[in-house]
Amino acid sequence: MDQAELNNWKSIAEKMEANGTTESWFYKRAKAIAEGKPDPMPEISQLMPDSV
Repeated sequence: MDQAELNNWKSIAEKMEANGTTESWFYKRAKAIAEGKPDPMPEISQLMPDSV
């Protein structure tokens, strides 16, 4: 991930905190990435049912 993308995630997390919208998976993802933690977004294979 380049610095511009990291800065974007930081900005998203900060704006969501300012708006009080911190209960979504999107905020949790933005916050984790902004803090240098692993992306908590599941792999697409984890989101798809086994029957597909």
